[in-house]
Amino acid sequence: MSVKLTRRALVSALPLLGLVACGGSSETAGSASAAASEEGAAGVRTDAGYQLNAVTDGAPTVTLYTDLQCPYCAKADPKYREAAAELEGTMNVTVRHFPLSMHANAVPAAQAVQAAEAQGAYVAMADHLYTHQADWKEITDTAQFATLMGDYAEALGLDRARFESDLPSEEALALIEQEYQDGVAAGVKGTPSFVVEGTKLENVDSATSTADMVAAFKQAAGL
Repeated sequence: MSVKLTRRALVSALPLLGLVACGGSSETAGSASAAASEEGAAGVRTDAGYQLNAVTDGAPTVTLYTDLQCPYCAKADPKYREAAAELEGTMNVTVRHFPLSMHANAVPAAQAVQAAEAQGAYVAMADHLYTHQADWKEITDTAQFATLMGDYAEALGLDRARFESDLPSEEALALIEQEYQDGVAAGVKGTPSFVVEGTKLENVDSATSTADMVAAFKQAAGL
């Protein structure tokens, strides 16, 4: 049974299930985009999430469910992007939001990524947020958080006014919630979690190397 919670967001509360855990290795586990590139290219948003490599019709899909405030997600993300490059043409590699209830700023951070995606900077903003987690994870003032996100957008060369206008988008908030609910349906209970063709993998986590990620994803897809 789901437990309806609220968590702080920049415009409204996002009711989600009360899971969960931010975990590292298995031994230590404790907008819609207006920036879609030409069809088939990386950076497109599909029903499977934000595409990190070129879309290959008919190829199996692996999805990372991530929480931008999770330190283990920050560790896994660069290796997952390397895996995406290696798997181009073989598998579709996507990422989706899964903000945890234990992280008060996970939803606002996801909103910032969506506002950046509207200007073609999903990966750049996500990478910036992972790198600077320590600077924003403890902020409790909504206005202070929004100002810092605007600073980040400006540092990345984005149109700050447009970014700040897009930040409280109800459409983006609905997308984040839908991705979370899809993760729950796939059996995701913590982050980072990897799902291949609807099946959550138990043998891949933040400690997994790029090469081992690629091998595990291909094996799970029957390739």
